[in-house]
Amino acid sequence: MAVMILRYRDEAGVLRWGRLASQPPTAPDDVIEVVDLAIDGNLSTGELITEFDRNPEVFEHGQSKQIKAKSLQSPVTSDATLVCQGLNYADHAAEAGHHERKQNLLFVKASSSLSGPYDDIVRPAGVELLDYEVEVGIVLRAKLGTSASVDNSNIGSYVAGVVLCNDVSARDVMFSASFLQWFQGKSYRTFCPAGPVLYLMTPSEVGATLENLDISLTYQGVQRQHANTSQLIYKPAETLTQIASIMDLRAGDMILTGTPGGVIAQGTPKLVETLKTQLLDDARRRDEIRVEMKKLGNFLQPGETLSLTMHDLHAGIDLGGQYSLIAEE
Repeated sequence: MAVMILRYRDEAGVLRWGRLASQPPTAPDDVIEVVDLAIDGNLSTGELITEFDRNPEVFEHGQSKQIKAKSLQSPVTSDATLVCQGLNYADHAAEAGHHERKQNLLFVKASSSLSGPYDDIVRPAGVELLDYEVEVGIVLRAKLGTSASVDNSNIGSYVAGVVLCNDVSARDVMFSASFLQWFQGKSYRTFCPAGPVLYLMTPSEVGATLENLDISLTYQGVQRQHANTSQLIYKPAETLTQIASIMDLRAGDMILTGTPGGVIAQGTPKLVETLKTQLLDDARRRDEIRVEMKKLGNFLQPGETLSLTMHDLHAGIDLGGQYSLIAEE
């Protein structure tokens, strides 16, 4: 049976793994019930998953206590490799100017961008086009190597759980660095809030759950994004098989499956023209992109807030939410 796993710092600053024993939080001041797990709080996410599969009874018992949600850390540890999918919902692909997707777009994001679900998102100095992207993160259960062929019948052997994520993006950095540096624009510290929970499943639960997860994002009190994983263009099984043909992944690594429509940045004809004609002039491309994108609306500013949620509609379970304040570096 699926469990919600938390990682938090206790009053002494010690890292602990716990099982959620109450409703999942959505805000930093929420008080939640946690059952501390009888495992080392410094274990990686991959090691935790291995322990879950080997000794599930460890996750069933223990003394519960109350903590404030603001103490929660990312349930995906910083040793993880983060592989991301881009333009994987039709409405987001269309708003970016890619109306018909013909290939799975894959890129990576630095694991040092991971942060807690209620930590501030820090806008780096010089960044003007800071944007949000609500996503489902899929966390691996086992090694993914060259021989892996994943389909709906065996996906639970490779996937352990899911995590709510925000793939924060500095659009001006993404499109102004030499030959377009998505990695740089998405990898600043605090650019991947994750949690509040790792929704850890048995292998038999994975397939149906991945087909019906609901995610949403609210910016300054207005819902801007909403989607269901049934709408993904390139599904998890197909994507995992493709990744396996390229690189090795291990337990605890995470695939961010893409964001739906509703981001601030839009692929206007003027933007596309600038990317084509100013590819070799980084400064001019950056300046023209900033002017064009700012016509679309305000990008994230210090003092503004984001709220994200995720629900397992298949099981009828609320998986909690994030709340982030935008801060200045």
